[in-house]
Amino acid sequence: MKRYVGRSAIVVLALAAPQAIACGNGTTALFGCEAGKRKFIELCAPYPIDALAYRFGSVDDNGEETKLELEYPRDSAGSLGRFFGATYTHKGVYTQSIRFASGAYDYTVFTRARGLQDLDAGVLVRDRKAGKTSTVLCTERPRFYIHELAGLVACDPDTPVGKACIK
Repeated sequence: MKRYVGRSAIVVLALAAPQAIACGNGTTALFGCEAGKRKFIELCAPYPIDALAYRFGSVDDNGEETKLELEYPRDSAGSLGRFFGATYTHKGVYTQSIRFASGAYDYTVFTRARGLQDLDAGVLVRDRKAGKTSTVLCTERPRFYIHELAGLVACDPDTPVGKACIK
């Protein structure tokens, strides 16, 4: 499902969203959801967008962040150049994704929909050496303002349709 939210509106929407976990440090969640048992997945960026960070961690029963398990990259300088973004349709499924590599793993934050039906969302973690992929699915409908990153992150050459960009 294609949606576009203007850059000035993103800050208003993020501030109005009722959530306990938040990106912090003057950043807003461009992607965010609760996942699995007391986990969260986020892509965070300041406004204006000149950096991007992936965050994965744990929350308590009240949804408050208790442990940040992975933050990528640690240094925000030049971070936009470390991510790849894509929107594409393959076999009738519309996908939005942001991918990055860290160590021996590829991480892909995604949403998938067929027409107006949301299929799933979360993060795929692929071990490049073993070729195995694990998925952590969102347990709620995520918010994903991927179009805010159009022209700011590189097109992703590693999609089922070949090289794809955020359109």
